[in-house]
Amino acid sequence: MHQLTFARLSSFVLALALSVAPAAAQPAAVSVLYAGSLVTPMEGPIKADLHRQGVDFQGEPGGSAKLANFILAGVRSPDVFIAVDPTLLAKLGSRVASSTTFASTTLGVAWSPKSRYAPLFARVAAGAESLAKALATPNLKIGRTDPRLDPKGRYTVASMNAWLGTGPAVAILGVSENPAQIFPEEDLLARVDTGEADVGFFYKTEAVARGFPFVPLPPEAAAAARIEYALAIMRDAPHPQQARTFANFVLRGAGRAILERAGLTYLTAAGNP
Repeated sequence: MHQLTFARLSSFVLALALSVAPAAAQPAAVSVLYAGSLVTPMEGPIKADLHRQGVDFQGEPGGSAKLANFILAGVRSPDVFIAVDPTLLAKLGSRVASSTTFASTTLGVAWSPKSRYAPLFARVAAGAESLAKALATPNLKIGRTDPRLDPKGRYTVASMNAWLGTGPAVAILGVSENPAQIFPEEDLLARVDTGEADVGFFYKTEAVARGFPFVPLPPEAAAAARIEYALAIMRDAPHPQQARTFANFVLRGAGRAILERAGLTYLTAAGNP
């Protein structure tokens, strides 16, 4: 009888001890909405480096305009928002606590080394073939993003019109919102990698990070789009301390080196967010 009582008491003491024992420390979370063109470095080395620092990176990529609309509608409440096109942050108004434009990139055409048209575009890269002529190849499957949801899609249409003129540009792209060419921002790299699209319009950032060959659009096309990345800390950030830690990491810490290796050019005028 005494042994049974002692066993029950021991079980009770063990259960009590477990209930009051401190839980294992969990990484501090930071939620980040970011331009889908950064998905490779963000979900790779950025996430891994932050995890080693005890920060749980919770990222969501997408078209910058689409993500801005999510914030405006109250569908998302991130700590940090990184957008292509600083004007999108201005549209968020008082929802932004602070922001800075910190980096730029260029727009061009990229392809997988496995693409059936890789030899053709290798000749373009070598200067032995016209980019415009290559893009007009019959049955070439071109991938781009939706100009309504993603600045890159808008820049693509504007740049092609500026470079070739409306008629030749339409002959290559079709209508502005051509469903045969448009893919989600966060999926376009994978669609080119698997051959669903033969080539795609990308930022240099994406091509470098993925290891795709890249040819920039000519100067007359680039003049139609000034492509810049801006970072905002949100006023109602659920994790304000982690938001500042993340911003410092990207703007001045190890994250800057990661993004520079991925093809971003940091602006000397970039300041604190």
